[in-house]
Amino acid sequence: MASKIVNRERLELKEKPRLLSPPIISEPLYQCAIAITVFAYEPDAKIELEIDGAALPAVPGGFPLPDGVTIPVAALVKDQKVRARQTTSSAQSDWTGIVTVRDHTEDYPAGPPRPQINPAPVYECGVRTGVGNVLTGGNVWITADGSEVGRVNGCKEQQGVNVTPTYGFGQKVRAWFELCKDPSPPSIEYTTIKPPSPPPAPTFATVYEGARQVTVGNIVNGAKVTLYRDNILLGTWPCWGDRITIDVAIVGAGQHFTASQSMCPGDPTSPPGDTTVQPCSSLPAPEVGPVQAGDDRITLTQFVSDAVIKVFINGVQVGASGGPVVLLTQRVARGDTVVVVQDLVGCESQYALEITVGCVDPPISANPAWLDLFPVGSLEYASGGIKGSVYYPAEDDGNNQPFNQRLAALGRSPIVFMAHGNHSPGDPSYLGYDYFQHDLAKMGIIAVSVDCNALNGAGSGVQNIEDRADLIIDNIAHFQGLDTDPASVFLGHIDFNRTGLMGHSRGGDAVVVVPSVISLAGVTIKSALALAPTNFRFWAGMPTIRPTGHAFMTILPAGDGDVVDNNGAQFYDQAAPGPFKSQLYIHYTNHNFFNRQWAYNDSLNYTQPPVIARFDHERILSAYGCALFRATLLGHNTRGYLAEYRLPAGVMHQHVYPSYEREKVTIVDNHEDGNTINKNSLGEPTSQLAGMSADEYQHAHTGLAYNTSFYGESMGMVCKPGRPGRVFRSALKGTVNLSKAEIWIRAAEVTDGSNVPGGATGFKLGLEDASGVQAWVDSDEVGGLPRPYDRNPGMIKTMLKTLRFKGECFKQERGLELRKIQAILIQCDRKDERAFAYDDLQIVKSTGQEG
Repeated sequence: MASKIVNRERLELKEKPRLLSPPIISEPLYQCAIAITVFAYEPDAKIELEIDGAALPAVPGGFPLPDGVTIPVAALVKDQKVRARQTTSSAQSDWTGIVTVRDHTEDYPAGPPRPQINPAPVYECGVRTGVGNVLTGGNVWITADGSEVGRVNGCKEQQGVNVTPTYGFGQKVRAWFELCKDPSPPSIEYTTIKPPSPPPAPTFATVYEGARQVTVGNIVNGAKVTLYRDNILLGTWPCWGDRITIDVAIVGAGQHFTASQSMCPGDPTSPPGDTTVQPCSSLPAPEVGPVQAGDDRITLTQFVSDAVIKVFINGVQVGASGGPVVLLTQRVARGDTVVVVQDLVGCESQYALEITVGCVDPPISANPAWLDLFPVGSLEYASGGIKGSVYYPAEDDGNNQPFNQRLAALGRSPIVFMAHGNHSPGDPSYLGYDYFQHDLAKMGIIAVSVDCNALNGAGSGVQNIEDRADLIIDNIAHFQGLDTDPASVFLGHIDFNRTGLMGHSRGGDAVVVVPSVISLAGVTIKSALALAPTNFRFWAGMPTIRPTGHAFMTILPAGDGDVVDNNGAQFYDQAAPGPFKSQLYIHYTNHNFFNRQWAYNDSLNYTQPPVIARFDHERILSAYGCALFRATLLGHNTRGYLAEYRLPAGVMHQHVYPSYEREKVTIVDNHEDGNTINKNSLGEPTSQLAGMSADEYQHAHTGLAYNTSFYGESMGMVCKPGRPGRVFRSALKGTVNLSKAEIWIRAAEVTDGSNVPGGATGFKLGLEDASGVQAWVDSDEVGGLPRPYDRNPGMIKTMLKTLRFKGECFKQERGLELRKIQAILIQCDRKDERAFAYDDLQIVKSTGQEG
C-alpha cells in the first residue's frame, strides 16, 4: 500500500454518526472457559454477549486498551454459538460473526499450552506479574517457592496477576494454568533478583487534550507506580511489564502529569518523570499495518489508546470503533482510497492517514516460532565416533529430563537433524543452533545437532560433503538405536517417518545429498532446509543434485562472505516442489551469525552495508525454519509464511525476498522446454510487441547467461532494455477462469554485477480476455521488485523473487471477463531502459495451504 499524512479539512469525508463497527471476540473460545474477552470497541461502550441465542446483560466495556473487557460467563459448552455487539449513547453495532465453542483438546491434545511469565525477569518485592500464552477463560496462578501467591480464575490471554505477599529475594517463581481440570505444564522457573535501586525515572507516552488515559513507561517489572496531575495525587497502581495505562478524567492542554515508581520498602523511590498535555492541534493521524485488496478490517500499529478510530473508503465512512482493530462494512478493493482518523473527547485530529490500496500487502501475523507447548529437556550424546546435542519435549526443563508423557501417549514425535559447516575444529560448532533446537522442542519436535568437527579443517571437495552426509545418516541410525534402548529417554518416542533436515554451509550441501543416498529402513525425509549451503558438485563440474520427494527450503544471506555465490539458489532452481519449495534471499545478513559459535562477521564489506544483529539472524532462522518444520512434520498451516501470504511478527521480514513454488499448478512458462522464446510451456505462441526484445538465457553464472549477475541454475527470460511500453504476450490454451486464481511470476531487475543503478523500477502484469479487453496491475501493487543488494563489485546479483497477482485485482477494468482469459501480458512501462529477468510464470488456484 502507499500512504501519506494529509490535512483532514481538505478531504470530503461523509461521516455517519450512527455507524458503529462490531467489536471482536478474542478467539478461540473453549469448553469450560468461564470468561470471554471482547476488544476493539469504542471507549465507554456497553458490550453485550449472546450465547446460543440468549442475551446476557450488557456490561460496561470501559476502555478497549490495554486488553479489552473480560466478561464472566457460565462455563462454556462445546458447540455453543457466541456473538457480541457494542452500544454507545448514539449507535449500536451489528453483531459479530458467530464464534463456535471448541474443545481445547482438538487443538492441544497433549494439554493446554505452557504459560509464560511475560515479561521476565522477576524482581524481589514485585507486586504484579504478567502471564501469557494461556487460553482465555481458564485459571492461572503463580507460585513462589511452591506456595501460591496470586491467582485469576477466568483469565485473559495475557493476564496480570497481583502477588501477595510480594516476592522475596531468591525465590523460585512459576506460573501455572488449567482449563477443564486439564493442567498445562508449568512455566519456566525464574529466580527473583534484586531490583534496580533506585528505579529509573518513568517516562510518558505523549498525552493529548481530550484523552482519558495516560500511559507511563520505563517501569520496572512488578513496581508500584504513583501518578500525580498538577501535583494532585491520583493514586498508586501495581504494574507488570514495562508500562502501565491508567484511566483518568478528561485532560486539558497544558496540564502536568508526574509519575514515580518504587519497589522494596525502605529502598529509594525513583526520580520523577513528567509530561505536559499537548493541545488538540498536535493530535496526529493514526498509523496502520498493511492493507490489501479484500481486507475487511484495519489494524492499527500506533494510535492514542482511548481514541475513536474512523475509517472511510473513497470518502464514505465504513468503520468506527476503538483500536487496535476496526471492522469495516465493506471490503477494500485495489485502488480504493482509505482514510483513517482518530478523535478524542472534544478533539478531532487535524490530520488523516490516506492509503491507496494495493493488490497484495500481506498482514503481519503471529510468529511460527512462538508455539510453546512443552518444557524442554536436553542432553549431549557420544558413541562410536558420533557426537552431538539433542533438545526434546520433556516433563520439565533441564538436562536429561524424562520425555513428556502426555505427548508420548499420543504417539511418536518427529525429529530434525542439523549439521554445521566448516569451521575451526577447536570450536563446538554443533552447539551454535541451540536456540533453534529449543524452539522446535517446545512445540513437540525432537531436534538433534550433529558434531561434524571430525570433518572440519583440512579436506574439502565432493568427498567431504558425502562424508558429512554419511555422518548425518550415522546419527540417524544412532537415534534409531536409542528408540529401541530401554535405558534411553527416547525409547519408543521417535517417528522416523517424519524426519527433517537442516544444514548450514557444507552441512547445507550435505542435507541435500542425504535424501538421495539414505537407505535406513523406516526413515522418511519430509523436508530439508539448506542454510547458506555450498554446492561442491557444481564447483567440480558435476550435476547439481535435484531435491525431490520432499519439501525443500534454502536461506541465502545476501551479505554472505563465505559462500559468496549463494549456491542454495542452484538447489532451489533444480528442486521439484514436493509438495513445495522455498527460497529466502535475505538482505543485510551474513554467513556466520546464524551459528552462535561463529563470532566473525564474514560480510566482505561489513561497514557498507552493515548486517543486522546476530539476534535478528537467529529470529529469521527460527521463524521461517519453524514454519517449514511445523508444516511438514506437524501438519500445521504455516506454509503461508514461506509464500508471503503472512509475515511473522518480531522478525525483520522487510529484508526477506522469497521465491516459492508448489505442486499442482498450471505452468504457463518455466522456459525449460527447449522450445525457444516463441512458445511457452503450454505449447502456445508468445509474441513481442511495441518494441519488446526478449529471449531465453541461463539464469546461472555461466557463459550462456545474459550477464554475470545470475547465480542460480535455471533457464529464464530476459526482457532487454528498450523504450517504455514494450509488451511480451504469452497465450493460454483456450480460455481460463482466473476469478479465483492468482498469477505467480518470479522477477527481478537485471544488474550488471558491478553497481546498483539509482532508483527503483518495476513492470506491469496484464490479462487479456477472449474479447481482447486488457487489464493491468503494477508490480509495485504486489510488493515490488527487490532492489539488488549493494555489496562488493562483481558480487551484486540478479536474484528473482516470486510476485503474486490476485485475479480479482484485475476486475477494475470494465468489460474484462475474468472467466475467459486468453493471454498473460508483461509490460515494461518505466521511463528508464532497464533489463528485467522473469521465470516460472504460473496460474495458481487456492488450496488453503498457504493462505
